[in-house]
Amino acid sequence: MRFGAVPYLNALPLIHGLPWEVRQAPPAALDRLLKIGELDLATAPIVTLFENPDYSVVPGVAIGCRGPVKSVRLIFQKEGMTLGDVGSIYLDMESKTSAMLLKILLHFKYKIDLAKIRFDHPLPGPDPDAVLLIGNKAMQNPPPTPLFDKEGGRGGRFLDLGEEWTSWTGLPFVFATWIGRHPQLEKNVVETLINTCKKNLSSIDTLVTHQTDFPEDQTRKYLLQNVSYHLGDQEIEGLKRFHSYARELGLINHELRLHFYPRG
Repeated sequence: MRFGAVPYLNALPLIHGLPWEVRQAPPAALDRLLKIGELDLATAPIVTLFENPDYSVVPGVAIGCRGPVKSVRLIFQKEGMTLGDVGSIYLDMESKTSAMLLKILLHFKYKIDLAKIRFDHPLPGPDPDAVLLIGNKAMQNPPPTPLFDKEGGRGGRFLDLGEEWTSWTGLPFVFATWIGRHPQLEKNVVETLINTCKKNLSSIDTLVTHQTDFPEDQTRKYLLQNVSYHLGDQEIEGLKRFHSYARELGLINHELRLHFYPRG
C-alpha cells in the first residue's frame, strides 16, 4: 500500500514508527494524489471525504481540536484591524478544509457577506487585509509570509479557527483523518495505525525529540493540549455539523456518507 501524510508537526503522532514508507505532502496535494490513484491511504483533509463519499475512514483517530489549535490562523495585517475591516483575504493553498471553515465562520457566525470579500490564492494585486495560514508556518511568530516583512513590520492580532469553531458550536473540529480510496483494508493495517498513535502519545517525551522545528516544551504542549487525535462521537457530530454548514453555503455538493474500516 501507498501511504501519505501532511508534512506538519501535528502528523508526527500518527506516522512516527510506522512500518511503511509515508509520502509527505500538503493536504491539497494528498487530496489530489488519492484521487489520481497515487496513494491508497492518507491523513487527508476532511473535505476530501466530503467530496468523495465512496472513500472510507480509519476509526478512532484524527487530527482535530477542542479549542485553540494554534496551527490554523487568520492573521490580520494591521494593528487594530477587525473582521469588519477585512475586504481581502489571502488563502493558504495547502488546505481547502481550513479555507472552507473560514468562510463558514465568516458567514454563519459573524454574518459577513462573503461576496464583499476578495479571496486570493496567489498574490495578484494589493496586499490583502488578512492571511489564512495553516501548519507549522502558522505557529511561527511572526509567520514566514513576505507580507510581514515589508518595511520590517509585523501583523496584528489573529483568529484561531479551532477556537472560533468550538466557542461557537460547542463541538470539536476535525481537520483530517486517515482516509482511504478502497472500500476494504487489511485489519492489521487499521490496528497498526490506531496503535501507533496511542503509543506515540503515551511516549510523548521521546516523540518530541524526533522533530527540530520547535522547542520540545512547545511541541509537547501543542501535541497534548492543542491537537486532539481522538475520533469519537463528539468529533463525528462536529464533522457532520461542518458538512451541514458547507452544504448550506453551497461549498459541498455530496451528502455525507461515513464508512469506517472494521477493526481486527
